[in-house]
Amino acid sequence: MSFLNYAYVFLWAALAVMVAVVGRKEGLLALVMAAFFVFMTVWYGIRAFGGVAMFDGVLGVIFKCVLGAFAAAMAVIWIIKRRKG
Repeated sequence: MSFLNYAYVFLWAALAVMVAVVGRKEGLLALVMAAFFVFMTVWYGIRAFGGVAMFDGVLGVIFKCVLGAFAAAMAVIWIIKRRKG
């Protein structure tokens, strides 16, 4: 495994912590974004440290569906927040 596989895990983890700490005032949007980064940390961690092919076959489809769900959730929350304010 290359160094970048391990670096991505720590990058996603750092982003999750940063969004959770800095984005407290944003409310639900920051919470969903932090959950997204935690998901990415776990997904890349399983790939890097477990050696599982997380982007092939059924797992790749699951990954894309979860990304789409997070993107849709963030878009809906952002639109609702923008219309209220």
